[in-house]
Amino acid sequence: MKLTRLRVAELRRFREPFEISDFAPGLNVFAAPNESGKSTLVRAIRAAFFERHRSSGAEDLRPWGDSAAAPSVELDFTLGGSDYRLVKSFLQKKRCELVAGARRWEGAEAEDHLAELLGFEFASRGASDEKHWGIPGLLWVEQGTTQAIAGPVEHAAAHLQRALNASLGEVAATGGDEVLDRVRLLRRELLTATGRPTGALAEAQRAAEESAERVAETEAAV
Repeated sequence: MKLTRLRVAELRRFREPFEISDFAPGLNVFAAPNESGKSTLVRAIRAAFFERHRSSGAEDLRPWGDSAAAPSVELDFTLGGSDYRLVKSFLQKKRCELVAGARRWEGAEAEDHLAELLGFEFASRGASDEKHWGIPGLLWVEQGTTQAIAGPVEHAAAHLQRALNASLGEVAATGGDEVLDRVRLLRRELLTATGRPTGALAEAQRAAEESAERVAETEAAV
């Protein structure tokens, strides 16, 4: 999936509409002073994907002191060769719309379709967290959480299993013959028919054993 456009309005510090429409392919970096809204934009993207539009967990999106605000997020993205637009409003004007070409989904139907597309689920009550984020949770890394990968992997297991089963079905079909032939060729370069290392793999293992011997000799000398 690739994001191509982000627009927010009445959301935390962005009381007036703010839009980024020139996302580049690959890595995009937001650089700005502290308290300029970088984390708010990340939170907006997360809310658009992971929060129900009727959820009370979106209360933190409200601009300070504005009880009439209706925080909104618009996201354009491409997925599987199709272009999508997701529009979501929270709190005062609760709304969700997902559009792909001539197709259109609204409300909970739009959110459920989005969850199915991306491989996650919504919280039954309150704000979402890592146990709901499925496959996207493996890629959603916030500041100070890079070491905590075990939780997202555990929560994404069921979604990953379904994706792997689908992929294995494709490989087992006729269309996967080329992939299997390539795998067999690469395997023969590294292993004999009986599974013994050969070629570059055997050489690497010999080098590793020699290095281990040298390390032992050096440690003994020290």
